Amino acid sequence: MAQDDICVAVSGVSKKFSRSLKRSFVYGARDIGSLLIGYEKTHSLRPSEFWAIRDVSFELRRGSSIGIVGLNGSGKTTLLRMISGILRPTLGTIDVNGRIAPMLALGAGFKPVLSGRENIFLNLSLLGVTEKDIRARYDSIVDFSELSESINAPIGTYSSGMLARLGFACAVHTEPQILIIDEVLSVGDARFRVKCRNRINELRRAGTSMLLVSHSAIMIETLSDECIFLRKGRVAAHGVPAEVLKEYEEDGVANAVIRNTSTAKLLVDRELSPNQSIRVRSVAIYAGGTSDPGYWVCGHSGELVISLDCENTFEEVSVNLMIFDLTHQLGETVQFLMSCRDLGRIQLKPGQPEIRLYLPQVGLRPGTYRIKLSISQGNMHDILDVVNDLRLVVSDAGRAANCLYYQSREWSCIGGEFTGVPELPVAVDDVLDD
Repeated sequence: MAQDDICVAVSGVSKKFSRSLKRSFVYGARDIGSLLIGYEKTHSLRPSEFWAIRDVSFELRRGSSIGIVGLNGSGKTTLLRMISGILRPTLGTIDVNGRIAPMLALGAGFKPVLSGRENIFLNLSLLGVTEKDIRARYDSIVDFSELSESINAPIGTYSSGMLARLGFACAVHTEPQILIIDEVLSVGDARFRVKCRNRINELRRAGTSMLLVSHSAIMIETLSDECIFLRKGRVAAHGVPAEVLKEYEEDGVANAVIRNTSTAKLLVDRELSPNQSIRVRSVAIYAGGTSDPGYWVCGHSGELVISLDCENTFEEVSVNLMIFDLTHQLGETVQFLMSCRDLGRIQLKPGQPEIRLYLPQVGLRPGTYRIKLSISQGNMHDILDVVNDLRLVVSDAGRAANCLYYQSREWSCIGGEFTGVPELPVAVDDVLDD
């Protein structure tokens, strides 16, 4: 391969940080002093230090695209910041051949007291664009950002969405040779996201290379030629996106199982309050037709099994689930399911009743989710017990749907019965709130 075909070469790169702010200042001063007097910096870990990136190597060819995936804290953003020149590696080398347009935090560096127009000139100047070129591209930037009516107002009056749109418009009008994108393709509404996606495709067709970090398997597979999976700062897999994403997905399921196993132990070991005579003993998540815990498969059936300990008979009980997105729109509530709305109230008898939620087809798109479960009673939904933090991984079986919609479902109760009829929707938005 010709050397000119390589626009980014990462070789044996490692980066360490200190978890202690005080120690980081001390270590930094020592390292600067060592460099000034000609001594080599120490590369072994000192107290409170850890490796955020460890021995990472790859090459980005001109005109190609590499997607980077990994769980939160795996080092993805740190790696992109080193390639962008924001951070220096502790070990190894990074060679960049071409103009970079880093999209790491859109709108970062904008001055709130300056107008949108003034910030365009400031931002592009910092990215190495001459004043003549900025003036030539100014109208195109304003049109793309759709901020013509607000462009002369101080950006301190802009919403976060307006700032992100202006930041994206500035970045893609630098005529970059290398695009570095860190989870910023969800800017604005659906129509604007389509515009962003099409603009990136235009740049790629013009020969722009791209490094893309995303939790979305669909985004990585459609926009990348290669994929790198980072696990705890190291390269766990590198190759064809479909194969690497499969390994990443399996790793997510394994982590969810470990986390839920820990949660299950806490449920068993916790002490009941003096007046509490019902509690959730265990919660299990299964893909339809399997005994493998911890995940559902998009487009296939799924099941959630809740085991309870009841000392007394409980009337008018409802089981409530909130499912939060941890992949696509962080923290967004994507489903709120209540047994009382679907089949009516439950009467629980003393013993160990079991409640099952069966989903004929899982409609959640592939990704990681958090489940918050509560057992409530009566019209005011008095909380009897709560499980705050269960992890759910939705796996992709080729039927991924990029949407949030009503999920068909079936409830059953072993050791109790449903009484009454489903009630009409009520104001219960705060049933599971902290």
